[in-house]
Amino acid sequence: MSKIAVAVLNRKGGVGKTTMAVILAQIALIRHNKVLAVDLDPSRNFSDALGFMKNYFKASLRIKNSLEDSDADAPEEWIVIDCPPNLEEASQHAIDFADIVVVPVRPDFFSLSNLGILYATAKKYGKEVAQLPIVKIGYDTSSMSKIANQLILERDYPVAEDLPLHKRVPYNITSGLVWATGLTARSRQPFERLYEKIIQAVDRLTNGESDIAEVWKYRKEEEANNADI
Repeated sequence: MSKIAVAVLNRKGGVGKTTMAVILAQIALIRHNKVLAVDLDPSRNFSDALGFMKNYFKASLRIKNSLEDSDADAPEEWIVIDCPPNLEEASQHAIDFADIVVVPVRPDFFSLSNLGILYATAKKYGKEVAQLPIVKIGYDTSSMSKIANQLILERDYPVAEDLPLHKRVPYNITSGLVWATGLTARSRQPFERLYEKIIQAVDRLTNGESDIAEVWKYRKEEEANNADI
């Protein structure tokens, strides 16, 4: 597996950004990877959530509140960066640094309205659109979800996963438990699949392959599998 640097970013708060960063970091740790967690959000919720688990993961987890170019040479296999909900200097540095920028979006206009600016900013740093996959969170059969889905389709944004909302997940994270405590294997599957897709995408980037968009392609059978979760 290649060394992986993944940032989680959306200009809007409240979309599940920090929760997504915690989940990715914890999955990497549970799979016996060393993780450098970089918390760039002034709220420091990422640091707090992982700090609860520091004794559990012991030497495998390192937490810091700044990102330096030298972190590219850090000994950890995974670098997970939680960005503030803006495109100021810290977020731009994270975009430049990361291999993949995960973009969580909720089914509302506010979490979608600034995506064009995000992709334009990423392009300035040489990032391809496929390096900023969208993760849809909490989309359902409501009219708002249908409109949001149509906007994503029309703008041809890459969609990596469609994650259901689980009340148990934020409860676990804020209670100092592993994120998936109490979840069935089927409920964990979409989150773990996203983790695997990130690995595949970074491997393709490392090998100089240009078709990483294929990694994100969301299949109809995945949508059907998620329907009952």
